[in-house]
Amino acid sequence: MSTPLTKWAEKRLRRRINKSRCYQVHPINLYEHHVVDGYLNELVNLSDKTCTYQKFQLDQLPYRHALAACNLRRISCYDYCSPYYYKETLATVYAGSIYSVGSMQEWDVPDDVQSVVVLPPKERKPSGHPPKKRRPSEGEEIVHQKCGRCGGLGHNRQKCKAPIPLTD
Repeated sequence: MSTPLTKWAEKRLRRRINKSRCYQVHPINLYEHHVVDGYLNELVNLSDKTCTYQKFQLDQLPYRHALAACNLRRISCYDYCSPYYYKETLATVYAGSIYSVGSMQEWDVPDDVQSVVVLPPKERKPSGHPPKKRRPSEGEEIVHQKCGRCGGLGHNRQKCKAPIPLTD
């Protein structure tokens, strides 16, 4: 690794730096900056390592707004990265010995823990946004779709499951 950060963190930081180059930065004082990224106006405080967008605090890796402020001040963005992302930290984590846990027969598991049965959740929440269905207003008549192929209600010819009629 040729940079102070791990490959993963460096790649993410480089992508963010490239996107932050077109942001407008207005310094408020030495550490606080007003950053405009086209449609968002964010306040960055470099001394507190905070941003109103809150991605800086969440990742503990400078987000675009903070990187734009660092670029304006010509200071290293590496000073604002969490020590967890440094390659020295990664090396320290894996420097110690890692022992196997042995076979399951050798484990000493208390009875109260062994008797607990953990089941998967009964219902899975679907990913993504919920579908947007419009509720009809009070007194509004509900008009159902009519299929052009079979004449059924509630679907159209693209979703029709009836067989295609043969024509002579």
